[in-house]
Amino acid sequence: MKDNRYSRQQLIPEWNQDALKKICVLVLGVGATGSIVATNLVMSGVGKIILVDYDTVEVSNLNRQLLFREEDVGKNKAYVAKFRLESLNPDVDIINFGEKMQKISDELKNSVDIIASCLDTFEGRRWANSLALNIRKPMVNGGMFAFMGDVQTILPYDSACFECQPLVSQEKLAQACSPLGEERKEEKNNIEKIALPSISTLSSIIGGLMSQEIIKLILGVGSLIKNYLFYDGLSNTFTELELKRTKECPLCGEGNKLENSNFMVYEGELVKEILIRLKLVFGLIKPEIIFEGTMLKDNYVIKEKIVKNLFVIDEVLSSPLKLNLEYFEN
Repeated sequence: MKDNRYSRQQLIPEWNQDALKKICVLVLGVGATGSIVATNLVMSGVGKIILVDYDTVEVSNLNRQLLFREEDVGKNKAYVAKFRLESLNPDVDIINFGEKMQKISDELKNSVDIIASCLDTFEGRRWANSLALNIRKPMVNGGMFAFMGDVQTILPYDSACFECQPLVSQEKLAQACSPLGEERKEEKNNIEKIALPSISTLSSIIGGLMSQEIIKLILGVGSLIKNYLFYDGLSNTFTELELKRTKECPLCGEGNKLENSNFMVYEGELVKEILIRLKLVFGLIKPEIIFEGTMLKDNYVIKEKIVKNLFVIDEVLSSPLKLNLEYFEN
């Protein structure tokens, strides 16, 4: 074999470089684990990578986010990451999206084959989960805290999604793992202000496992981490917790397909009462209901003739949830 950039990995019997070249990976979050995942995929020769991060580089990021330097402080992470990654491998098509992930266009979404969720907030991971379900593409999710980390691969409507049996961490684990960059500091309603401990060794391990899962997905080899894999760096142990897709899951369960869900209401019920139940059933934060292009006010009365053309929007949903109303008998 002629020596080339990929010759060593092509020595692996199951390797298929052409398969990698055809794949587009969406990397949500270009921080600690995101930097590792993006670097590994670029060096491996994945065809296209979309980097999404609207935050800016902070000095405290430099202990573990390997794509950034001191001169990058204050600059957009996705922009800087694209510049550094292109110098590693010019063969890869790299797109930087320096805005909130909720603003990703349908065109970009439809070009994605695999999602890497490298996000540091619980709400962000839930949004990524809903995106994976919407576009029906596999997602590899990873998180870290000090010497601990976790990885899970989600195959929409096949394996357990992030909402099936959510292993909700302690409150501090749902907060951002690094101080807010300039863009996030400007958000008046941002409540995640406590920085969490994180080190480069842990991000390398978790980011490496995530990258390996993505490569296995592309090549169709090995066993995927469909369960919840927990890593304890202090004891050097891996613990796998079984996760099963549940029929009652509010997003991917039977009758609760994310794009189209049936919902029981009473004739004469107020919208504000329905919104309370939507929060409980779907785990939403601040849902709103749209009917025929109009946002329904809290005191709007639901009438039996309203059956279809209702949509629910919320910050943890990647696209509107279509509701089909069914009425309780009085």
